[in-house]
Amino acid sequence: FNVTDGAFHTLNEIIESICTALGRRPPRLSFPSGVARSVAFTVEKGFGLFGLKAPVTSELVDKYTEDIAVDGGLIQKELGFVPQYDLQTGWHETISEMRRNGQLR
Repeated sequence: FNVTDGAFHTLNEIIESICTALGRRPPRLSFPSGVARSVAFTVEKGFGLFGLKAPVTSELVDKYTEDIAVDGGLIQKELGFVPQYDLQTGWHETISEMRRNGQLR
């Protein structure tokens, strides 16, 4: 099941919500996905020359830049799930709980 607040959110909205909950500014620098993919490809090939695994790969860039939306309708229909939090509140509560449990500073 996909658990959502019933709304569709862009990756930037999700990142903003997480950063806000962490008390940090969202990243100000962004690269077009084509540029990021080219850099990742070059890094992969360079590391590969030395038999090393690159810290960033084209596949990783593709994963983080994919345009995907998930629907939480199935869990609502089959289990009667009703979202209690919106995106911002959910991340705020999650980060707060992780800090209380010592999982985050």
